[in-house]
Amino acid sequence: MNVHRHIHIFIKRQLATHLRQSANVYFVWFSVAAMVGLIGLTPWLYWLGNTASAHSCALAVLCVLLGMLVWRYGGGVKWGGLIYQVTLMTLVLFNASITGGVASPVLTWLAIIPLLPLFMGSRIGGMLAMLASMLGVIGLYVLQTRGWLPPIEDQFVLQSLGDGAAPTDNAWQTLSFAAGMFILMLLAQLALVQTYDTANEQHLRRLRKTNARLENLSNNLKVASAHKDQFLAMVSHEMRTPLNAVMGYLGLLSSDTQLPEPADQYVKGARNSAAHLVTVINDLLDFSQIQQGKLVLNLQPVNLREMLTSTHQTLTPRADQLGLAYPLDIDGNVPEWALVDAHRLAQIILNLLGNALKFTSQGQVRMHIRFDTMPNTPSHGNLTIRVEDTGTGMPQSALENIFKPFVQLKISDNDLKAGNALHGNGLGLAITRSLVQSHKGSINVESTLGMGSAFTVKLPIEVAEPPMARRPIDASSANPITLDILVVDDHVTNRLVDTASIKRGLPNALIDHAINGTDALNKMREHRYDLVLMDLIMPDISGTEVVRRIRDDLDHPYRDVPVIALTANVAEDAVKACMALGFREVLPKPFDRDILVQAILTHAQPQSAQPRAL
Repeated sequence: MNVHRHIHIFIKRQLATHLRQSANVYFVWFSVAAMVGLIGLTPWLYWLGNTASAHSCALAVLCVLLGMLVWRYGGGVKWGGLIYQVTLMTLVLFNASITGGVASPVLTWLAIIPLLPLFMGSRIGGMLAMLASMLGVIGLYVLQTRGWLPPIEDQFVLQSLGDGAAPTDNAWQTLSFAAGMFILMLLAQLALVQTYDTANEQHLRRLRKTNARLENLSNNLKVASAHKDQFLAMVSHEMRTPLNAVMGYLGLLSSDTQLPEPADQYVKGARNSAAHLVTVINDLLDFSQIQQGKLVLNLQPVNLREMLTSTHQTLTPRADQLGLAYPLDIDGNVPEWALVDAHRLAQIILNLLGNALKFTSQGQVRMHIRFDTMPNTPSHGNLTIRVEDTGTGMPQSALENIFKPFVQLKISDNDLKAGNALHGNGLGLAITRSLVQSHKGSINVESTLGMGSAFTVKLPIEVAEPPMARRPIDASSANPITLDILVVDDHVTNRLVDTASIKRGLPNALIDHAINGTDALNKMREHRYDLVLMDLIMPDISGTEVVRRIRDDLDHPYRDVPVIALTANVAEDAVKACMALGFREVLPKPFDRDILVQAILTHAQPQSAQPRAL
């Protein structure tokens, strides 16, 4: 930062807030500089014996000070600047007239006086000041050629008119040359200003065009991004709808104890492939939401120790199949209940464990959990999750890239041995890091090639009180309870899968079907159901609109019927919209049969628990 910048900032800080515009700063800067310079010149001129010039400098200081007072107390830079300009121009012309006229060295100051209007942003004011300077030079020339000013021979004597006799000979050629030079200098200054303005205007024009082009590009990118989101949502819905049927029927087949062994293996393979496809779809949607900043955490009291154990056990069959040790260590100080987003926390853990199992062919995959309380707030602390494996490890050069989207390492040894080509889409760790960051946590990795890797996640969490105890529900076995359920879906295959899945866990359930939103609305108004399974995306009326209309009908006796959304649209905003309308729960397609049955048993209101319709 240069000296001028320092001075500019200093002056700006001394001014009142409403006077800190650049024009005011430059006016004060020039005025103070002029007064300081003139105060310094005054005693020097007295010492030289040029009393007239000294008196004029002292008078000019008072006039500049007057201009500052006018500026400060309501006149503004317009009138204060005008007084400044007239004062200095009069001072220069007067001293030039008594020290040689157009040949006086004092006249060079006329080139500096018009700078103030230029710095204050007034091109017209600067040009008028230049014109006044030019007219002043011409006036001096006229006066001097007519003999009304001291002769050219005494131009550098620096004495007043009254200090000596005035010679009578005027060298008009020399005067013409000097006046012409000053006029040319002023014209050049004017041309320079015009050239600068022209160049600046061209630059601004190019800048405006660039800004317009960038704005147009930004709008196009926003439209493309919106189309991408719509496309992903549509593709997700259209893929989840048939996948719901595929996984539903495969789930029913896998639970059949009479299935032959070869067929059982075929069903398991098909279920694994379908589950992998669901994972790919979920990863793409999560990545899209993360890029848009739409990923919102749903913090709820969760039995943390139970959730960590069950999440870890999810991949136990896979570890057993690979012949790997799969220990879980949870420190005793890990709280039982905490406020967390159970779904996202499980997603982080499963991504880390899944990667570790994938790249470990022998040895173990170990997960260790600890909790470090904060010194002054014991109800807050950091949950540390460390996943270690004895797998292939990674070179140091790869550690910088593994968290980037769509980055994949080579296919693991386990995949090669199993002939498995489904080795992911390169989004798992990128999503994991984004999820960790959304928790305001951190993730790091340590790895040695050929010896294994260790991922460490630290998440700030808050200890929570356990909610009111709820009777545990066993959804794995058939429940004899009789429930009246309405299944709403515009796809007949989905309705059949939903019905078969519910019947497997609730054989006595009475299940009615609605083929679209209008049909559902009519049936929900005419009959009291214990629970409604509602699809969200339908061709006539959306599921959310059906529930909104039912809830808004304040006089209807069935308006409080419990509704569970069973939908392929699992975007965060869709889930929040459902919960705001009074949906009891939102389950994604494809669904897990046990989770669906448990949700039904949790939220259904049998007829004995509901008031009868009038």
